[in-house]
Amino acid sequence: MPSAAPSPTPWLLVHTKPKQEAVAEASLRARDLQVYCPRVVEPPAHPRSPRGPMPLFPSYVFCNAKPEDGLAAATYCPGVHRLVRFGDAFAALGDADIAVLRGRESGAGYLVIAPTPVRSGNVVRITAGPLSGLGAVVDGLVPSRERVRLLLTLAFGAWRAVVPLSEVMVVNG
Repeated sequence: MPSAAPSPTPWLLVHTKPKQEAVAEASLRARDLQVYCPRVVEPPAHPRSPRGPMPLFPSYVFCNAKPEDGLAAATYCPGVHRLVRFGDAFAALGDADIAVLRGRESGAGYLVIAPTPVRSGNVVRITAGPLSGLGAVVDGLVPSRERVRLLLTLAFGAWRAVVPLSEVMVVNG
């Protein structure tokens, strides 16, 4: 009977301590494990927002290890909280999934999110949902959730609403 091909080593999902992704990466690498923490640069939400590449998945990194090896290596690493599990199964990705993330990175090694075409003060029309057809003024963006905060003037007063960015169309820039 032919022997089965060795299964590829999974990329285990490692939950880090808050804001300790870099510490966890360094300590896992010191144990000779491959580690990947996808990073992203997005337009700042406010003037004091961090500007450098930030983790795409805050408090998580991926570690290329077999569950039995990864558990032993990660359990006592500085910056690591635990390996993520769903019941008895470890949360893991395959090489193809990591390749997709890496393929979307720029030459600098991180993903770049382009600024949205909608800015504060734009007049927009809501194109979907219960407020569809109404005009509004953009009050601000909620970039991490891809939502926009709008000011609506209706017959019974002025109201604020938060709607998905995909449900608004700029009427004038």
